[in-house]
Amino acid sequence: MGRFLSAPGIERVLLAGLLLFSTTPLIAASSDISDLPKIVTHDNLKSGGQLKDGVLTIHLEVREGAWHPDGDDAPGLAALGIAEEGGAPSVPGPMIRVPEGTRVHVSFKNPQFFPVVVHGLHERPGKAEDVVPINPGETKEIEFLAGAPGTYFYNVTCFAPVPISALATSDTTMTGAFIVDGKDTPTDDRVLMIGLWYNWLVPFDFSHGFREIVSVNGKSWPDTTKLSYTVGDTAHWRVINPSVGVHPMHLHGAHFRVDSAGDGEKENIYPQEQQRLAVTELMQPGRTMMISWKPTHAGNWIFHCHLALHFDPELGKTVSQVMNIPEQTGHDHHEAGGGMAGLVVGIEVHPRNGETAESVAKPPQKKLTLTIAQNPPPANNARRCISVELKDGTAVAATAHGSELGPPIILYRDQPTEITIVNKLAGPTAIHWHGIELESYYDGVPGYGGDSRQVTPPIAPGESFTAHMTPPKAGTYMYHTHWHDVDQLTTGLYGPLIVLEPGEKYDPEHDRVFVVSRAGRDLFKSPMLMNGSPEPGPMQLRVGEKYRLRFINITPSDDEVEFSLKAGDKPVSWEPLAKDGADLPAFYKKACDAKQKFGAGETYDYVFQPVTAGKLQLLTQFIQFRTVVPIDVVDVKSVSKK
Repeated sequence: MGRFLSAPGIERVLLAGLLLFSTTPLIAASSDISDLPKIVTHDNLKSGGQLKDGVLTIHLEVREGAWHPDGDDAPGLAALGIAEEGGAPSVPGPMIRVPEGTRVHVSFKNPQFFPVVVHGLHERPGKAEDVVPINPGETKEIEFLAGAPGTYFYNVTCFAPVPISALATSDTTMTGAFIVDGKDTPTDDRVLMIGLWYNWLVPFDFSHGFREIVSVNGKSWPDTTKLSYTVGDTAHWRVINPSVGVHPMHLHGAHFRVDSAGDGEKENIYPQEQQRLAVTELMQPGRTMMISWKPTHAGNWIFHCHLALHFDPELGKTVSQVMNIPEQTGHDHHEAGGGMAGLVVGIEVHPRNGETAESVAKPPQKKLTLTIAQNPPPANNARRCISVELKDGTAVAATAHGSELGPPIILYRDQPTEITIVNKLAGPTAIHWHGIELESYYDGVPGYGGDSRQVTPPIAPGESFTAHMTPPKAGTYMYHTHWHDVDQLTTGLYGPLIVLEPGEKYDPEHDRVFVVSRAGRDLFKSPMLMNGSPEPGPMQLRVGEKYRLRFINITPSDDEVEFSLKAGDKPVSWEPLAKDGADLPAFYKKACDAKQKFGAGETYDYVFQPVTAGKLQLLTQFIQFRTVVPIDVVDVKSVSKK
């Protein structure tokens, strides 16, 4: 199950080598773990310890064990976990969950021969510097008031008594959830803890191979937490990212409401006027959030990291080849999970009582055909890219010559639509309608989408598949391949999907779309693209006119792309309008500096009205990769007077 860090993740790993004594010399090969106790995994459904008279008492210790993230029947590896006294070590560590006002008493034992540092066992809000070092063979008594309600975590590192937020670590196996329940917050939630483990036996030495494991509650797909709901239920989740990786977490089939956000030490629980909707939320290292959503369609759905590195096994092999690193793999059972791997959670939504999973599709009012083909081999050294052609009645739009961006699809809210995908590629494909709420069977996840009656098939070469949808929200979305082929994602099988209000006319002059992507599978060398080109052409805007700027990130694994609109070296001002196709509450619709970071799978909309003539630059940047769009703002009135 070999996974690999994104480019910034690798930089964080290398930085960690300079700062941290890695625990991984203790990691044994899978053939050497037969005498180790089995590490158990759990779904964070029950608090550890005992709660009595307002005091939670729990006895913890660091233990080594055999961890099987790919399933109990798969080869395991030795790892460090946290155990309750007398119990097996677990990944994640035992959850500490208490009502507000509880006093927590932790007896923490370190039976290892190296010192450890305990982070996060203190009152909230707190300071990351409040840590507890424990020497070999020592037991520390830690007591504190739980503090403010929220979603937090604790973790153990080795040797270095510094805050986890300032230091990379190769082990999130020694991490547990710490939840403080308030009087008015729901307690029927599910806690999803993201894990990231990687084996570097000697810092900077990958000669023995490099393996990354991403997990949810201690397991990797298809063995991750399985969630089950009924249409109309309200699902509450607490999502915790204690890892050093950035994870844009994407939910298929529904928007979720972001109820809170935190950094592990404090949490901002949003009042109603600040709660917003999303389908993808960027989770930086240490980030926590509470979200809620209501399933509207029965069937199978997924919640996953949108970095291809963390759910697509194909890309892991690509990075291995690029870095010339031997790939260590575990139990390879991706086919059992629809070809996906890693940071994926499966969700089964059942129909309401008395209803059936089968729905009657409304007669389509709009019929489109999307034909996907391979461009002819180029005469020069140019790349061979995918061509996407869109037919809407007699109108035809297609990938522009020299571009790697599919044509925009324009739909209307509440208009029943069918789109027939015709595959003229040499291999299979599938199209995901990212952010659109539709039937699971048409969502585009082959081998998993659908239900017990029918499972979404891949679209074989020469075959077609017709997707039905009735978009319930106007906004900015995207379509892209969901087949596990990196070349499809990086040679043009994607495009903007714009849903308008009924009766609204699409005005490309004042409605500008900017799609950020990558030209090729080499994440360390392939250039960044803006609207399918590494060198996008100039554009012109007019003083006093309002423009809607739609930004879409469909890079394979660029976790935090920054876009900005600048006059000289200073950002101009614009007004946030929407995120992931959902209008923002009035609280957020205020003029602000024109800059934003967004992850793969996110979309943002802004309103921009230039007030003076001049030169602007629209920049997008990820580490050393960047694109620049020159913008000429003209004053039409001044020009006409002259």
